[in-house]
Amino acid sequence: MDHKRIDFQPAEPMTLLLAAQIIFGIILFVAVFNSAWVFYLATVLTRRRALPDDQPLGKAAILLSLRGADPKLASCLDRLLTQDYPDYDVLVVVDSKSDPAWPIVQATIERHNCDRLRVWPLTNRRRTCGLKNSSLVQLLDEIDESHQVIALADADLESHPTWLRELVAPLSEPHVGVTFGNRWFLPDRLNTGSLVRQVWNGPGLIVMSFFKIPWAGSMAIKKSLVDSGDIRERLATSIVDDGPVRVIAKQQGLKTVFVPSLIMANREACDLRFAYSFIRRQLTWTRTYFSRLWIPLVAYHLFATSASAVAQVVAVFGLIKGDHLSAALGVIGFFISLTTSVLHHLTIDWCARRAVAAQGERAPRVTVGEFLRLPFNLSLAALIGLLASFVATFARRIVWRGVTYEIRGPWNIRLLGENNANWQSAPAPTDSLADGAMEHAANESL
Repeated sequence: MDHKRIDFQPAEPMTLLLAAQIIFGIILFVAVFNSAWVFYLATVLTRRRALPDDQPLGKAAILLSLRGADPKLASCLDRLLTQDYPDYDVLVVVDSKSDPAWPIVQATIERHNCDRLRVWPLTNRRRTCGLKNSSLVQLLDEIDESHQVIALADADLESHPTWLRELVAPLSEPHVGVTFGNRWFLPDRLNTGSLVRQVWNGPGLIVMSFFKIPWAGSMAIKKSLVDSGDIRERLATSIVDDGPVRVIAKQQGLKTVFVPSLIMANREACDLRFAYSFIRRQLTWTRTYFSRLWIPLVAYHLFATSASAVAQVVAVFGLIKGDHLSAALGVIGFFISLTTSVLHHLTIDWCARRAVAAQGERAPRVTVGEFLRLPFNLSLAALIGLLASFVATFARRIVWRGVTYEIRGPWNIRLLGENNANWQSAPAPTDSLADGAMEHAANESL
């Protein structure tokens, strides 16, 4: 009986040219995919909707929770008190009477000489939620039957005269329960930390507008939603306010609507360490309250960032081995990745500045210095975003305005301690990422 000999040949390793072709294809896919998302956001932000002058607007209550004297607090209060809105109150809870925000609020009351603005110190520092939520629960108890709309604002909000009217208008539709705007960073000081935070915010603006993830710094809620839902109870067991509100609105069968005209300018500057802390904190909220989005978002971020990095490696190896076609594909792929990233950011930035300018607010053009530093800032933002995503995935403790929290789950929060002595210090003027980022990563993980 003849036995034929079968030779098993090992599979040929992937050639450099094949790798270059795959990476080039991935980069083209990422460029087209990202372009579609940017086109969507540009379409949304450039859409204009006129406000009907005769639209009935119910009495509103603007709720503001303060801890510390934010740089723009006095301006924020002045703007909130001069809204083009028929009937509303501004209700404020300050962390304590010894908080530096307290005299600013008192001075505003005296300056405007009106009873529209009312303020209280925080009386119940709950250990089961963020201090901001403790303040909001207290403020909800001050709402009476005359209020039909509740608006939330942050201390850094630079509202224009029709801000409240634009925010409340969509709530006239019966199927809408929550409306929100968003922010765009236009820092007065163009240092690296400020610009990195700005470019990182671009993709965030896309995700939040498409998936209707509200920003509590500019958000309105129907009073009926507060009455019928368990918003008080949810706020009392969560660390942030916007995530729970969206969850309850969805449970009630009501829509959350993004208002494109309300892209609010934030002009505060920060250093690189502060920018990292900000990015990590925002990603922690996403991981906690929008967990279904978390893995796809992180995986795609890693996928897109890695493709650009691998293209550079392929280009180098191609040059070393004399494989000019592979090197060319690597170089062209990296150039496409970088160029599309720059164009995408400039498109989002132009749309956001246009929205800010339409409010009558200052929206200066991109300077030559900003443009020349953009490739570096985009690359740095991508790396910081990856590091912050890794930390946010595993971290269970976070420090926010000098308060340490433990996050055991969306509705299982523990306030562990407060540091009232040092948290209000201004961000360091130097851009030192290594010390700040790694310190946070070490201290806030399990």
